[in-house]
Order: sequence, then structure tokens, then C-alpha cells
Amino acid sequence: MRAAIDLRVVVSKGVRFTGTSGSAIRDLRNMLDLAESGQLDPNLSVAAITGLNGAKKGIEGVIKQTFAGKVVVYPQIFDFPLTPLEALKDVLPNVYAKLGPRRSWTVEAEAEFLKELLP
Repeated sequence: MRAAIDLRVVVSKGVRFTGTSGSAIRDLRNMLDLAESGQLDPNLSVAAITGLNGAKKGIEGVIKQTFAGKVVVYPQIFDFPLTPLEALKDVLPNVYAKLGPRRSWTVEAEAEFLKELLP
């Protein structure tokens, strides 16, 4: 399905969009239960990050399965290119150092990312 999206509202009003692969509600509830019990780490689903300028490439990467996971778009950071988490080692080493087990995206990595890139 295609829809026109005004990305200005993402930045100006903090609107967020969340997509799904079409999972049934019961499957989503099961995943939530697993995450809450610590049996599943949802942070492992993040494969790459990007700023607003890379949103289209990020969406295309997910559609074409270029990434084995999700792409997080930070609309408040305009020019950060689409970057797989592994590449942060060379691009933003302080952010890479805050990744979790198995190079998972963490609250600490996100905080460092925002600290380094926001004015």
C-alpha cells in the first residue's frame, strides 16, 4: 500500500509512524510477552540508523531486505546518512562503544548519538 506522507509533521509536531510486517495481533502480544519476560531482546531488531534525509533509503532498504532488521529514522537530525550499526565503529566510535550485546541498539547508544549530532 502507498500513501503520501508529509514528513514536515514528523519534525514540527513529533508525529511518529510505526510499520508492521502484517503480523497478527496474537503474534504481536506473544512477542510483547517474550520481551517483557526478558526472553526476547527487541533492541536486536535494529539494523541501521539514519537522519531524515536518509528515510527514503532506509524504507527502501527494509522493503528490499537489504537489512536484516529495522531502520530507525531520527527526523531531528537531517543529514546523518543511512548507516548499519556495524559501521558506527568507524563513523561514530563513541556511539558504537555504547551498543549492547551482539551490537544491539541501546538507550545509551541513542543518547550518545543524539548528544553528538544535535546542536
